[in-house]
Amino acid sequence: MIITADLANAVSKVNPIFLEGTLKIAAAEAKSVGLRDGQIIQAVIENRGDHTKLLIGNKEFEMPKNLQTGEGSKFQARVSILNNGTALLTPAGVSISGGTTTSSAFVPLSPHFMNLLLHSSGFANLTNAYTNPFLSSLSTQGIFTDLISKILGLRLSINSLTSSELKNFILNFGLFNEATLAKKKKLNPFNQKLLIGQLIRLLNERGIDPQTVSRAFLDIEAAQLESNQSLQNREIFFSLIFPFKDFGTWDFSFSKIKNLENEKEDTYTFNLHTDNEKLGEVWLRVVIEKKNNLNMQMWAPKSSTYNKSLEGVEKLKELLSEAGLNVSSFEIFNDKKPGKEEPEKKKNLLSENIFSGSTIDVEA
Repeated sequence: MIITADLANAVSKVNPIFLEGTLKIAAAEAKSVGLRDGQIIQAVIENRGDHTKLLIGNKEFEMPKNLQTGEGSKFQARVSILNNGTALLTPAGVSISGGTTTSSAFVPLSPHFMNLLLHSSGFANLTNAYTNPFLSSLSTQGIFTDLISKILGLRLSINSLTSSELKNFILNFGLFNEATLAKKKKLNPFNQKLLIGQLIRLLNERGIDPQTVSRAFLDIEAAQLESNQSLQNREIFFSLIFPFKDFGTWDFSFSKIKNLENEKEDTYTFNLHTDNEKLGEVWLRVVIEKKNNLNMQMWAPKSSTYNKSLEGVEKLKELLSEAGLNVSSFEIFNDKKPGKEEPEKKKNLLSENIFSGSTIDVEA
């Protein structure tokens, strides 16, 4: 699937809640929830008896009773901040010219795209595809042998891992396929998304249920959509997994948090998570500030892994120092990572400061 900016921001119809194509949010409210000019947000409008609710993230706002929509609807909207601080929410795909709103640019969302919006984040299905006997069983069938060999051959080796191998794997994971094609460049034949897509088509042609790999394919595309949405909000976030032949898988995520006062001091965050027989479950979080200062945290419930980590701290600092990186702090905990056990996901598109009961000016 090719996801363009227009498609990613499309909605199937203009909801009647948008008077003259926009929904106005008072300046104080816009500021309190951190709305930014040009930002793309996701929201849902629902009717609940005599009440109409605007849902943004996990927050809800009471809408006037005279703005009943008839049906609930999910939509994306672009934020425009006026000179007086008031925010206008315009359904993505609507254009406003001279005070007149048109909806000719609307593109209906395909069932597949809606499926991606509802698809759970993470790579549980992709991890399962690599570890499930399903792929190995297919490799015994002649027509699948070469393709399965290529897919399983994408797995890395922990004992001979190099930085160039990591770089190539990230570039060929599938996150950047459409950007590569848009530049009229050819995809690497060992591109993970490309190979899985070929396998799905081959399974369908042979009448074999492709669900195991189809859901793995959705994992990649859902990650693409998540990355695309963060870019629309002038942020950077992406996630993937590193599958190893002899070491299970590593879940990896990367994000860049802008410093509004000084762009040179943007913060970069890396998260790694694994759960395998050798190490047990391990979480690693690295925050990079001022380009080369590292603040590191590690959680390892398994005592042997925890003790080995303590023994190797000085050696790690030495290696990183040789690479021009300074370890400002490194905390190691003999426990599970508190809170969510998954790698940190991108924060809600709106600030957590949103609170129920906020006043919204809907007079456009």
